Amino acid sequence: MKFLLGLSIICFPLSLAAQRFGGNPPSLKWNQINTDTARVIFPRGMESQGQRVANIVHYLNKNTRSSIGNRQQKVSIVLQNQTLISNGYVQLGPFRSEFFMTPSPSSFDLGSLKWEEQLALHEYRHVLQNLNFRQGVSNIASYLAGQLGQAALTNIAVPNWFWEGDAVIMETALSPQGRGRLPAFFDGFRALTLDGKHYDYMKIRGGSYKDYVPNHYELGYLMSTYGRDQYGRDFWKGVTTDAVRYRYVCYPFSQSLKHRTGKNIRAFYNAMLQHYQPLWQQYAAANNTPATALNKASRIVTDYRYLYSTGNNQWIVLKNTYDHIPGFFLIDTQGNEQLITRPGIQVDDYFSYKNGRIVWIQARYDARWGWKDYGVVKIYDVNSKQARTITHQTKYFSPDISRDGQRLIVVEVAPGQDSRLRLLNGNTGREITALPNPNGWYYSYPKFTADEQAIISPVRNKQGQMAIIQQSLTDGSTSLLTNWRYDVIGAPQITKDTVYYTAAYQDVHNVFALTPADGKIFQLTARGNSALHAAVDTAAHQLAFTEFSTKGYQLYQTSLPATGWKQFDTAGNAHSPWQQPDFKEGGNILGKIDDKHLPVTTYHKAHRLFNFHSWIPTIDDPNYGITLYGDNILNTFSSNLGYSYNYNEGSSSIKANIQYGAWFPFLQAGTDYRINRSTRINSKGDRLYWNEFNWHAGFSIPLNLSAGLYSRSISLASNYNYQKSIPQGNFRFRDDQIQYLNSSFVFNNQRIRARQHIYSHFGQYLLLQYVKSITAVPAWQLYGRLDLYLPGILPSHSLVLQGAYQQKDTMRRYSFSDNFVYARGYNDPFYQYVYKAGANYHFPIAYPDWGFLHIAYFQRIRGNVFYDYSQAFDYRAGRHNRFTSVGGELFLDLKIGNTIPFSFGARYSRLLDTDLFDPSRKQRVEFIVPLQQLFSF
Repeated sequence: MKFLLGLSIICFPLSLAAQRFGGNPPSLKWNQINTDTARVIFPRGMESQGQRVANIVHYLNKNTRSSIGNRQQKVSIVLQNQTLISNGYVQLGPFRSEFFMTPSPSSFDLGSLKWEEQLALHEYRHVLQNLNFRQGVSNIASYLAGQLGQAALTNIAVPNWFWEGDAVIMETALSPQGRGRLPAFFDGFRALTLDGKHYDYMKIRGGSYKDYVPNHYELGYLMSTYGRDQYGRDFWKGVTTDAVRYRYVCYPFSQSLKHRTGKNIRAFYNAMLQHYQPLWQQYAAANNTPATALNKASRIVTDYRYLYSTGNNQWIVLKNTYDHIPGFFLIDTQGNEQLITRPGIQVDDYFSYKNGRIVWIQARYDARWGWKDYGVVKIYDVNSKQARTITHQTKYFSPDISRDGQRLIVVEVAPGQDSRLRLLNGNTGREITALPNPNGWYYSYPKFTADEQAIISPVRNKQGQMAIIQQSLTDGSTSLLTNWRYDVIGAPQITKDTVYYTAAYQDVHNVFALTPADGKIFQLTARGNSALHAAVDTAAHQLAFTEFSTKGYQLYQTSLPATGWKQFDTAGNAHSPWQQPDFKEGGNILGKIDDKHLPVTTYHKAHRLFNFHSWIPTIDDPNYGITLYGDNILNTFSSNLGYSYNYNEGSSSIKANIQYGAWFPFLQAGTDYRINRSTRINSKGDRLYWNEFNWHAGFSIPLNLSAGLYSRSISLASNYNYQKSIPQGNFRFRDDQIQYLNSSFVFNNQRIRARQHIYSHFGQYLLLQYVKSITAVPAWQLYGRLDLYLPGILPSHSLVLQGAYQQKDTMRRYSFSDNFVYARGYNDPFYQYVYKAGANYHFPIAYPDWGFLHIAYFQRIRGNVFYDYSQAFDYRAGRHNRFTSVGGELFLDLKIGNTIPFSFGARYSRLLDTDLFDPSRKQRVEFIVPLQQLFSF
């Protein structure tokens, strides 16, 4: 096994979602703000965001280092504006950060702060972490293996929860909001506490296929905050310094904790829970509005979101479970559920419903440019059971539909972050009018008023505060219905003269009602955990809402009295002190930072194309080598230089490769010169020696055609290869050179999967490859493979059918690489052509959620029973040889160090025919490591 692969596995999950090689079209022009602290690179038209990011980063670099360290290095920050993803990351290899500049339409998950400000606060903390974790052994690794070497050592030493928890602390400490002040951020741990479930530290770190487990952001914030509260502001600087220096070789982070607190990592986690759990329990005991469950109890984690009343005590909801993909369902008060349709790949999970029509935003992708995606409007008619896509290549969010279905209101977010409401024709998708937005608000979840003459919408202002506004469809004028607050507001629903919505006015989200006529706000629920979505059946006087539990967002119903509602005063501070943290970091800095105008220049795409950052050793016995890797900051050019030594032959190899992804198609080229290749020619040990020169160049066209329920891609590639053998001695090769073309076509179409699905329930994978000499050397090879993915008996089962065919020339003057999937259990046969058909039935056996010594955490044990049938034509003997086998495979899906996904297993094959190279063998046991799963989506 390659050491290079092991190191890549450690680093790869850290930036998987971030890697989109050649993601932007060449028409996109870039500018930069280049200072001694950061190079902020942004598309033209985003100068204001670039200036703001640069000013915040300079302030953070100068004033917020004391709790992490004083090491400094310039970082490149790229602002991406073509994607609707709301995210950001910092990575090593190369050292850079990317901000995805479209704000999230939901404020519950990430908050309502101005998006580039929150990204700068959070992501620059990761910059400082990476800089200051380069110490001791981790620093040595950075010299021995470059940036990826440092990344490997620091991510082993410091758990992922600390990286994110410490960054969430910064976004909370240095702003008036941040996730540390969002009630929904604590719903997971609060639910575990209220349901009396205590998962051990390894399960909280490793996650689960069967149970809900809070993520590492939530764990990290609570652990990091508890450490600061109990041991001081600089406590974690000491712990992480010990860890990255490997002062304690075994469990460096846990051992440092033990040294400083007397508690190892597990005891520290338990102490954190003992600190916070009483606060959650006390709050829940005092907030217990009675309600009854709408959905039937399920052993599978299930989320119900965004419900709407259809009358007659029936509700439409979006349901998502661990064993089924999301779907819109009709549910009644007895818990009966009926599937309506499935939304497919969504930009976000919001939808709207009115008078038998469901409307939502579905994701679309530019076929070629990975950073360019869209949100298009889908409408489903419940009565006719027909779905329509009415917009194309639009960037829309949060649609609402009029009662007659003739009009839609949507939020459009332009690449420059400008947000505005657009009124569309409900049949054609064409724009009727665009409402003005002179205040620069960011709209979320707009709704038609009862008379459909205006829009009511939560909005965020430039300071990150939220309010509910009403905007006229006639003249665009606006009026403020609630006061501006940093408390986040959810999707409203309007019934007659009342606006129902959820908001974070307290320690948890609750349901409130607003009467626009007098501006009064009434509290309708007081629950122990967050109620995020609500709907009203006025005829039945019932309020339905979703509340988070250890089984996901569950549905509840309570009576809605006609009078006597409890008025709520938002002016008071209704949050407990623990949810208004004071980290003594200087408080809200966003209003203190001067917006200096920094010089803006053109950023040339050819800047530092050869940006070498890491040199990684390769150990793949008998080959030993080292490779120097390079990637430019815009991720459009990749390069590597390498040397390897083959112990068996005593030969050396020098190689170089480049790939360019800024054009259409991708271009690649490379060369490999091998010295002193040899082969034994007799029993005396005499050998022939030669040198070998290889050169290749070609192109590839990766296309993303994903839409609806399917993740779909096509890849076309062709490469020219030249190989020449140079004899060392008095002999000649019959064929001392060969030139050939290697062309391939790959089609992959996979229905989206639920969490427990091992494989897609419907999909196809097709590979066609043709390799042919273009010189006098007669050599060619044709290979084809087709995999079909089908559902099994139970939702988590999968049936996979496989077929493959390969044929090659019979001259045997040159042999190409062999990728055929032979019948399991047999040695590779001699053939002119071979084909195979196989059947696999995959199923889970158990979800142990168990680990040992913080080294390996086992999430799933799964099995596969298979049957293979193959025939190969032996042209020398003029006959077909049959190879059939049956057997089983057992796989263990685990996380190494509670972080790195890994799978391995064993295979038993029963041979039903004779293995021509081992006639006495009737069975075979093999160990298998399906490394490709580490890189699959």
